[in-house]
Amino acid sequence: MRWVVWFVVASIGACAAPEPGPGIDTGRALAHVAALVAIGPRPGESPAARRAADYIEGQLQGIGVPVERAAVGTVRVPAIDLLGMHYRDAKTRATTDPNLVVRLGPATGRALLVMAHYDTVAASPGGVDNAAAVGVVLELARALAAAPPAFPVLLVFTANEEVGLVGAEALVAARGDGVAFAVALDLIGASGALSLNGASRLIGRAELGWLARAADRAGVVVRAPLPHRVVSRAWPQVERSDHGPFTRHGIPAVHFYNRGQDGEWIDLAYHGARDTAARVERRSLDEIGRLLRALTAAPPPAHAGDGLWLPVLRNVVVPRWTALALEVALAALALGLLVALRRPRALGGAGVLVGATCVAIGLGVTLALERLLAGDHPAPWLHAPGPAVLAETAVFVGTVGLAAAAARRLAPWVGDRRYLAVAIVLPLALGLGALLADGAELAWIWLVPAAAAAIAPRLGRWAFVALLVTLLPGVLVLWPAQLREAAWNGFWPIGVPLAAWVAGFALSPVAALAWWLRRSPARGPLGALALPLACVAAIAVGAAVLIRTPVPCSGAQLAQRSLACEAQR
Repeated sequence: MRWVVWFVVASIGACAAPEPGPGIDTGRALAHVAALVAIGPRPGESPAARRAADYIEGQLQGIGVPVERAAVGTVRVPAIDLLGMHYRDAKTRATTDPNLVVRLGPATGRALLVMAHYDTVAASPGGVDNAAAVGVVLELARALAAAPPAFPVLLVFTANEEVGLVGAEALVAARGDGVAFAVALDLIGASGALSLNGASRLIGRAELGWLARAADRAGVVVRAPLPHRVVSRAWPQVERSDHGPFTRHGIPAVHFYNRGQDGEWIDLAYHGARDTAARVERRSLDEIGRLLRALTAAPPPAHAGDGLWLPVLRNVVVPRWTALALEVALAALALGLLVALRRPRALGGAGVLVGATCVAIGLGVTLALERLLAGDHPAPWLHAPGPAVLAETAVFVGTVGLAAAAARRLAPWVGDRRYLAVAIVLPLALGLGALLADGAELAWIWLVPAAAAAIAPRLGRWAFVALLVTLLPGVLVLWPAQLREAAWNGFWPIGVPLAAWVAGFALSPVAALAWWLRRSPARGPLGALALPLACVAAIAVGAAVLIRTPVPCSGAQLAQRSLACEAQR
């Protein structure tokens, strides 16, 4: 009971926005961004990268901060493989570009490390990636030089991040033993929400609480996207910013970034010529500057417990066991009510196997239409996933409905409770699988609809409200911004047809709908015609939307530039 009271109090307190804490000189930070972008693209081992390093060193010396040019030299970059997919070959990189290191505060003790890489890819002036972060750390150095921290703080401008986190790999090898906690700033300054990434199993409740309290003191809201948290916990080897090498070496590390630009969770200017100083937002720099000042005001804690950063409330971290307990309770409720379902009395007629055949027909028709319109493009739906998901769902459900209506003419539908059982079992199995795979952040997405479907028979005329909850997994996972972000980051297998995903997420809602329709069968000839007519209309509208939705990129352009090909129009 005590933890319930604590959770309620924490949630209420989270709604209040504290006064912003001290930050950095945002105007100066923006001036640094403009100066670095004016140098142009700064790929490693280039004269432009050396000019950027000279600029950073000159700015630090100008405020009286000693700076060390730490040699990077030759670095072995490990291969990255995950679940049978190969992300990167192992390679050896040698560079003469230095890491620029500043130590502030006491001369001894393990330090809080804040990193920002100063190189870019060859095609980009690198405003958001990563001049904005460099400007913020330069101004953080100015603030900490004026008011030294009570514990050691390392500020490092890393070299050659874009070709395998080379500077960070050298840094952890040389100084990892002296680092208590590492923070990488990358893609800071965009218009999206300030977000936390990279929180591996090394980041427990104590560390998350330290970060959340700093955010509260700074008057900043930090988001921790749940899919990112799952990836960071399960597969830290795929992290692609400078915190990655520290996590792989057992040192707690996170990555702060602004999640997306222009209303999306991605930035189509990333690694392109459009990543200019004009895209860096003062508000975003001000937020991360205040957060860093707050983090440098209290030392990182020792690792303790396991926590969960809640996705909706303001900077609220709860013990991980509370999420596990809730999800186990949901699973037990769904399983118990599933077992309690009575056997249907009717023994003959069209049942679940015929229903499965109807689903297969729906998938076949939807898949055929998708591939017919796609041509040689592997995933045209990625450019407009919202209309595509809705259209393919309409085609799939409409086709399943027509097939079911045809089957009903041959034999009456029976066994309505079996359809409800399917609506419960499918999400229950997926939720339990996620729970067993340490995916507590995501397991609730399936366990909530499983429990809702199980409760539906006890809600009488309001059962349809519970059945609407079965749409939750499809809505969250197939949300357009989510789909584009997952594909952008390489975690969505675009070779799998959208029709397969639509059908998979529609199975439980379709089974729930079948139970509802069997429970309240249509009356009279008009009622009998309503379902087929609605299905025909759904197929027609869905097909029309798919045909009329423009595709801005060819398959070759998507393969070359990912979704950034849309910005070339």
